[in-house]
Amino acid sequence: MSTLKRTISTTLSIAASLSALAFAGSAHANDTSVGASWAVRTNSDLGCSVGAPCERASKTSGKIYGDYSFAVTPYNGFSISQSVEGMLYQIGEAKANFNTGSGIKSGNGKSSGVGVFYKVDLGTDDFGVTAKLGGSYAHGSVNFMNGGSESQNAWFLPAGGLGLRVNLNKNVMLTADWDRLPAKYSSTNSTKAKNDMYSIGVAYKF
Repeated sequence: MSTLKRTISTTLSIAASLSALAFAGSAHANDTSVGASWAVRTNSDLGCSVGAPCERASKTSGKIYGDYSFAVTPYNGFSISQSVEGMLYQIGEAKANFNTGSGIKSGNGKSSGVGVFYKVDLGTDDFGVTAKLGGSYAHGSVNFMNGGSESQNAWFLPAGGLGLRVNLNKNVMLTADWDRLPAKYSSTNSTKAKNDMYSIGVAYKF
């Protein structure tokens, strides 16, 4: 329950920060958008043992996010938009090996978290490419095949991504994104797992 409370608290802090930016930057760009994306594939760099269950491509990943653009600069017929993005995400279950204090064990691991990013969009009113860099809080957990479980909270893991957008009209956009969202599944695992989420989604600009 404490993890859930911390996640909710962090999410509310992000929402409050975005709202403050919106008021403070009203003299500049005032574009705010929200969106949701569903992963078509999520890959992990977790290892697997011969003969053990192995499925490192999660099927139930996704994200929701809010974006506030605080500056727009014309550039050679395009525009460069700078924004702050807050994200809630889930990385679905993967079957792989996990490092523990008693050795490597096979299990089912998943993670979820909250991310904050600095984001740049280069494009027009019809399409654009995006890049972002920031950090995330992640909660990872694993259930081992032979019984037992472990979990780990990791604060401010470096995260980032690239994306494309296509505007259907003034307000609605289709998106395609790659997000690198690391996680830790055990307190004894000194190596972070790299999760690459490839997703498509819809965003609405206010």
